[in-house]
Amino acid sequence: MIPRIHARGTSFKSALTYILHDPQKETTDRVDWAFSVNCGDVEVEDAWRPMYETWDRRTALKREAGVDLRGADNKAPVMHYTLSWAPGDRPSKQQMMDAALKSLKALGLEDHQAAIAAHNDKDHLHLHIVVNTVHPETGRTAALKFPARALGDMAREHDKVRADYQAERDKAADKLPPYRRNAELREKHMALLRPDPRLETIRPDPPEPHHRRRALEKRDVIDRMKRHRAENDHLHLVEKDALWAVHRAERDDLYRGTGEASQVARDYVKDRFKSRWREMYEAQRIERKHVERIQDKPLERAVYVFVNSERLGNGPGLSAKCKAELIASPAKLFKAVERLHTRERTGLAQVEKVEVKERLDRVWKAHEVSFANMAARQKTERAKMRAEQQAENNRTISYHRAARELEDERRGNIPERKAADAAPFETDATYVARIRKEIDTHYRRQFGPDSVPIIPWKEPRNPMPEAEVLPPVTPGNPPQPTPAQPRKKLDRQNDYDNEM
Repeated sequence: MIPRIHARGTSFKSALTYILHDPQKETTDRVDWAFSVNCGDVEVEDAWRPMYETWDRRTALKREAGVDLRGADNKAPVMHYTLSWAPGDRPSKQQMMDAALKSLKALGLEDHQAAIAAHNDKDHLHLHIVVNTVHPETGRTAALKFPARALGDMAREHDKVRADYQAERDKAADKLPPYRRNAELREKHMALLRPDPRLETIRPDPPEPHHRRRALEKRDVIDRMKRHRAENDHLHLVEKDALWAVHRAERDDLYRGTGEASQVARDYVKDRFKSRWREMYEAQRIERKHVERIQDKPLERAVYVFVNSERLGNGPGLSAKCKAELIASPAKLFKAVERLHTRERTGLAQVEKVEVKERLDRVWKAHEVSFANMAARQKTERAKMRAEQQAENNRTISYHRAARELEDERRGNIPERKAADAAPFETDATYVARIRKEIDTHYRRQFGPDSVPIIPWKEPRNPMPEAEVLPPVTPGNPPQPTPAQPRKKLDRQNDYDNEM
């Protein structure tokens, strides 16, 4: 079996399209069979979707798994290699599948997502394997060291297992592939360099370097400090939610009181205008009856039109022609009176509306003042609580205390620190990741997935400062040197939402 590694790629869809179809066609005649590994229940044609999703969410997966985000970003996650058998070798489907899985294990990619396809378009059987180099759980890129050598060793071991192929290999040693000859030469060379076991003496393992031991101890202490911080954050979460609930209740009470005051203002104005509406409707009813009574009396109609000329004309008096038309036509007079009554009702309604608006404006201005005072007081209470929690963290979390606690646990002076709902063999780093995920889930459930508040461990460590706008340089205004600004310590206070 001969392995061959192709160039890295950037498109999972293109790679799977190539291995699952005929060249430049939509047919699949050259594909004997295909299957996917660690891609879920999707079909092999759609295996590129979970692969791309894993690569796209690599940073989020690292953060969820507690993996360090530093290091080069993986811009070419697609690994493609082939396994080819000799023209006369006809392994079974199961044997080819086993060889593909062994090759993934030899490369350390057995937990990664992969797609495998067998082709029959050439004289020799061969497999195409496309692998996602990003781990689907941790988001880390696989550390592929000497992959060609690892595949060559795997292929050599695979050929040794096949007895029928071993006989042909022994007879035609001079026709071995280059990678096999290189492997045999490497084995012979290593045998010459390997010391005689009879001359070896039993020696203890060399002690771990001092700097390495100190680095491991420091990392354990830092993990313990993060655990203390996560425990305090979990306790402070209840206090923050309680204070936030009180503040929401105060805000709701203020809006409820303002709504009640607005309704009282409306009812007051309505009661005040009730008598005016009653008087206006009564006067219009009497006037309407009077106009109906004088329908067949031209002289009384004339008196009515001349007396109410300004009212019927909406300000200026009626012209002689209009007066004559109203006196001559009782129907026109009745319509003019109806228009007059409509204008009077509209005018009174506008006056009432203006007074209602004035009173509501006074109510809402008082509400704005009360709301501003309440917001300032609540902001002070939240700032005070944050300061107290930060002071508690500074008082209870220290490097010396964490180191002493770890030392006492190692000596058996105190029991090992373990949470009540902890999983077996849970470390401090695993506990911190679990608690942070619980807190994050709590706030996503409370505020919604699109309005998650700021969480300290997700803030950028070095935020970019805003660009300073400098004055233009002119002959009369030479450039001035910028004074050095003192470095400010980043505020890492326990702040989960914008105000809490």
